[in-house]
Amino acid sequence: MTIEAGQQLSHYRLIEKIGEGGMGVVWKAEDTRLHRNVALKFVSEAGIENPDTVDRHLREARAVASLNHPNICAIYDIGEWEGRRFIVMELLEGRGLDEQIQGEPLDIETAIELAIQIADALGAAHAKSIVHRDVKPANLFVTNSGQSKVLDFGIAKLSADSEGQAGPDDATRTSLDVTTPGSVVGTVSYMSPEQALGKPLDARTDVFSLGVVLYEMITGRRAFDGVTSAALFDAILNRAPTAPVELNSDVPIELQRVVNRAIEKDPAVRYQSAADLVADLKRLKRDASDDRAVTDPLAATARGRRPRSVVIASIIVVVTLVALFVVATRTTLLTSESELKPAPGTAASDSSGRPTIAVLPFTNTSGEADQEFFSQGLTEEIINGLARYRELSVISKLATTDYKSNHPELDTRDAGAVLGAQYILEGSVVKVENQIRVSVQLSDTSDGRSAWGTKYDRELTTANFFSIQDDVTAQVVNAIAGMYGALARVKLESLRRKPPESLDSYACVVLGYEYLYVHTDETHLRARECLEAAIEAEPNYAEGLAWLAYMYAEEYHHRRNERIDEYDALDRALELGLEAVQLDNTSHYTHGFLTFTYFFRGDYERGSIQGHRAIELMPQNAMWLALLGIYLSQIEDFEQGIPMLRRSRELDPNPPAWLGMGFFLDHYMHDRYEEALESAKRIRLGDDFRMPMFLAAAYGQLGRAAEAAPWLEELRNTLRFPLGELRAELISRQSMSPAISDRLIEGLTKAGLELEP
Repeated sequence: MTIEAGQQLSHYRLIEKIGEGGMGVVWKAEDTRLHRNVALKFVSEAGIENPDTVDRHLREARAVASLNHPNICAIYDIGEWEGRRFIVMELLEGRGLDEQIQGEPLDIETAIELAIQIADALGAAHAKSIVHRDVKPANLFVTNSGQSKVLDFGIAKLSADSEGQAGPDDATRTSLDVTTPGSVVGTVSYMSPEQALGKPLDARTDVFSLGVVLYEMITGRRAFDGVTSAALFDAILNRAPTAPVELNSDVPIELQRVVNRAIEKDPAVRYQSAADLVADLKRLKRDASDDRAVTDPLAATARGRRPRSVVIASIIVVVTLVALFVVATRTTLLTSESELKPAPGTAASDSSGRPTIAVLPFTNTSGEADQEFFSQGLTEEIINGLARYRELSVISKLATTDYKSNHPELDTRDAGAVLGAQYILEGSVVKVENQIRVSVQLSDTSDGRSAWGTKYDRELTTANFFSIQDDVTAQVVNAIAGMYGALARVKLESLRRKPPESLDSYACVVLGYEYLYVHTDETHLRARECLEAAIEAEPNYAEGLAWLAYMYAEEYHHRRNERIDEYDALDRALELGLEAVQLDNTSHYTHGFLTFTYFFRGDYERGSIQGHRAIELMPQNAMWLALLGIYLSQIEDFEQGIPMLRRSRELDPNPPAWLGMGFFLDHYMHDRYEEALESAKRIRLGDDFRMPMFLAAAYGQLGRAAEAAPWLEELRNTLRFPLGELRAELISRQSMSPAISDRLIEGLTKAGLELEP
């Protein structure tokens, strides 16, 4: 039987097909008796002869028919027409939760509200002894009004508690979506450990699956994943997922605790019911509403303050925790840093030419004892973070503490002269109720001017005390010393005012920084020639080798200053990159720059390994997160790449303009062309052909050829190769997947570009 629009099935008139999957086909239809639109779900044509499929269809109807809940898609009727069984369902308008997430985290409040509704619906099913067993984003719907609906109870079953046994072969039921070993797996990602093992199930399996869904809602990525079934089952059974706050800094620590409890591998220590989960989520929602009641906590009056006894009690707890932390760290510092105190008046850079920075003790302006410990701990953490950058020389804390105690009125230039520092970092901490503000400023001691400054506002509780320190430290350190940080920008400005008089190694590395900022043939040639001379004079300078390898990789990547008659640039990049890693396996530069070379060679596995190693060595450096995130996105691994790009953007207050390429590709390959266009407009790539290509392709997919025309013209003008070789260029020299390359060319063709064969 062929089903077509306009057909009359009993008193239902088919209007249009609105969905299709392996198990069924869904049509929008009109109920001519009640004059309302409904959804008709048919067993798929392929499944008509399969008793299991028909049985699943009937089971879904019976299960949902026994439930009456606003967050469960209602079943109105069940019927049969010419041998085709169908269910009459509530017609929903909106989109699936999987479509809403698409690799990006939802707003935290939205995620909590949806999770409350879903958990409440599952609780209603559990009260009827019905376990869903297939909770996943594809089976959860969000209406246009923001209401969640639980769908597809096709593999639901009565719990063992009501049946007195586990029921039909659970191992078979839970493997419906499992593919053969070694292939990519689907919805197994949301199974509980006991479900994956084929054990008897109860309501707690749905709680686990919902916890996994909530994790994905707040992070944009799956909690458990793997390219093979074996890897995925191992993750579910044995491995803890990355902490949500590491993937999304907006996640409250209490929400992370809720998620962690929901996805406990042992059902005995998991939430024992959906109702328990709902209670904690509602408490979170209420507390978040209370926090928002004070619109500017730092300017708030005594209105709405907590009782004094509660404030005092929280301060005592915080002071106790921090005092233990500070005593432990200062014991180490006193034994190791006393020998590092510099002599007054030493040069602003050390013997290797590295710039010297002094971090003055942060000032506690709150007048509260607990904040004194916080400001001290924050100072030490920032010093330790900056000390990890070997291109910096950091003055010891004892020296800066002595200076500040003797010079309460700070004069930046005097401090630089006394401490022998080219840069001074100072800051203050102020607390009002449970909100804390950290202000930070970096100054150049040569003229006293401010090189960089910012403020961080955070909620301060005992639970998140150390996470605030870590968060602020990472952002401050990256903003100062990261590849696109304040020190690099100040150094470049100085370099442009007065070119280096000698080709010493550090000056050449600074020219490498300049190329990172300004991608042109001129800056590339200047850095490459300088680094070649530096390596000839100092052949064992590992980071110089790494930077030079990067210049050769860029020579291949962008066809800059090519010398194809003399050498193969990519081979030379690999040779020097491997030599740099061998000389210094602990440098984030040596591993990070090798990432480029491997990706340009099409060796994505080795490139990914090197990129992750650079991130491990310098996790607060936004550059490596952005780099690996971009290249993973270019091979369509958006699930890993996009969270890296978001984290990079959080860490770096001045992110590189090319960061948007990953977001563009994610939107573009998921047919979100309007969003792709907005991302493309923010990309700045100098004389690179990709920016006009991205804009023209997005306009082309949107059917706006007239607006694409000037970008097509710019694309033609910036190409360094024949237009007919565009696809090969994208795949080989730009490291883009064939699918992305083809989709970009499709957009360009729609925009009016004619590609020569």
